[in-house]
This record gives sequence, structure tokens and C-alpha cells, in this order.
Amino acid sequence: MATATTRWCVHHPQRAAFALCMTCTRTICQECATQWDGIYHCAPCLAKQRTGVVARSPVGGWLALVIVTAILLFMTARLMLWSGALIAGLF
Repeated sequence: MATATTRWCVHHPQRAAFALCMTCTRTICQECATQWDGIYHCAPCLAKQRTGVVARSPVGGWLALVIVTAILLFMTARLMLWSGALIAGLF
């Protein structure tokens, strides 16, 4: 019959393990375990995740700029066309 062995905290060897860090898979005690988004992390891994930079693609920004510019050009052309027709009708 196999017996369960007690696992110990990586940071506090005298304390029994409470959770497993889902990033580095090390065992941590209840004091070291921090739950973030429903997942336990150790302090070093959590610090890495909090300071991580999210790389975003600039395509969305450029697409929005092109669309807004096209709308402004279209509206300006219509305004110029109507203004020209109005002025031509006065003479």
C-alpha cells in the first residue's frame, strides 16, 4: 500500500505545501500562494505576469485611421460639390 508523502514549500521548507504554482510547478505553502484569475501562483511568477508587456498589433489603429480619413475625405468632397452647385446657382 502506497502512503502519501508530504510535500514542502519551496520558500519555507518547514511548512507543508498548500498549492502548486501553475507557472513554474513548484509547491508553495498557504502564505506563499496567491490566487490570481482562479489560479495559484508563487510570488516570483506572479510578479513576472503582472509586469509582462502585452504585445499588440498596430493594424487596428492604422485601419481605424484609414477609415476615419476616408470618411472625412468623402464628406469634404460632398460639401465642396454642394457648395459649388449652390454658388453656381446664384450666378
